[in-house]
Amino acid sequence: MSDKPDVGHCPRCSTAFDYRLYHSGFSDAAYAYCDRCGMTALLDGWNSDIPSNAGLQLHERIGPSVEPFLAPCSCGGRFLARAVPRCPTCSDALDPHAVRTFLEANAPGTAKGWRWQGSWDGLYFIVVNDRLVRDPWMPKGSIDRAEA
Repeated sequence: MSDKPDVGHCPRCSTAFDYRLYHSGFSDAAYAYCDRCGMTALLDGWNSDIPSNAGLQLHERIGPSVEPFLAPCSCGGRFLARAVPRCPTCSDALDPHAVRTFLEANAPGTAKGWRWQGSWDGLYFIVVNDRLVRDPWMPKGSIDRAEA
């Protein structure tokens, strides 16, 4: 992957933004998006802070069992299993089908037959305008761990 980000645009407000598309299978990680601002959280599968009862599965978006163990986003939102990336200007959810055009146009593998997965649930995840937080686990002891 290039050090230079690719450029996409919001289907709603047409604002251009930088993005990087990643393959979680090559990173031994899971990912999530903030429900308010769309920030991407990258959860390293080798991190020693992963709570044993979080149920973290690698190479995909987090499941609901992980949500209570993650700290809030810096905007006050939450990293949730159902959250999606958002436009950094209008905060509209980025529709995975609407962004296909620029994702495939910018991906070098498209010429060899690669096609966008068409959802925010698969191996690929996006980071918009370098808005990324790594391993936002709640500090041990601060989680209200209802051991139910």
